[in-house]
Amino acid sequence: MKNRRKVSWPLIFIAPFFIVYIIFNLVPIISGVYISLTSWRGFGALKYVGVDNYIRLFSRDPTFLNAILNSVIIMLEGMIPLQVFSLIFASVLNQKLILGGKSFIRNAFFLPYITTPVAIGLIFSVLLDQHTGMVNFVLMKIGILGSQFDWLHTASVAKPLVAVMIFWRYFGYVTLFYLAGLQTINKQIYDAATVDGSGRVRTFVSITLPLMQPVIMFQVVMGILGTLRTFEEPLMLFNSYEGGINHAAQTMNMKYFQTAFQQSQFGYGASMGYVMFLMIGAFTLLYFTVVRRFAGTDYAGGSDE
Repeated sequence: MKNRRKVSWPLIFIAPFFIVYIIFNLVPIISGVYISLTSWRGFGALKYVGVDNYIRLFSRDPTFLNAILNSVIIMLEGMIPLQVFSLIFASVLNQKLILGGKSFIRNAFFLPYITTPVAIGLIFSVLLDQHTGMVNFVLMKIGILGSQFDWLHTASVAKPLVAVMIFWRYFGYVTLFYLAGLQTINKQIYDAATVDGSGRVRTFVSITLPLMQPVIMFQVVMGILGTLRTFEEPLMLFNSYEGGINHAAQTMNMKYFQTAFQQSQFGYGASMGYVMFLMIGAFTLLYFTVVRRFAGTDYAGGSDE
């Protein structure tokens, strides 16, 4: 009896978590898979169409393929500079090249991260307004622009603008992560490198980068997951689900919400959602595979021995 009670009480305590998870997570996921195989419009019976929705995505819907391309380009334009400059700036802070005000700098750079994406989109839309925006005013004053430039209705700059917003929002957050990782490295390693005549660049490449690999991997994976799910910033910047003129900055998430909730094509929208899920998983797996092959480490950043 005592053994039974010891086993049953833990099960009773953890049961609420599993019950809630099954009801609010597992059941919606399974039902969503079935909905993606129907032409359901939010009301009435579910008409089963098989994999027709998925075939339509890749063969008869060029706007979705364009949204995939936009998401990938925004991810690369936003995430690569973000990771590089954040690591460099964290190294500057860690090496005490900035003598004073480091606490203020850390707090100031972290503030954009706690700003809501909706507010960020609105702020940038005001700054980039063709007639009243501060960006045009400053660039014309210093002579870079000769006339007012229509930032929000020019397809060629739509994706870079979204990438700039992503960089501005996450720069301080990623920098603090890298700074925390740098501060865990034993200073005796750097002292030994200095004694051996290693310069700053050689030390950074040969010591800092290898030891920071677990943190870099974590940040890159989180960056892939975050940027591929970009939604609020371009929505508020261009004030439409289409992502500006000619769908120039329409991401996968924007296309998904436009299809499912604006056009009430819930079955077709559900298929988009699962394709997005598979794509994000594929990008993450690809990154881990590349890192493991060229760095000779496992997923946790350890040895392959």
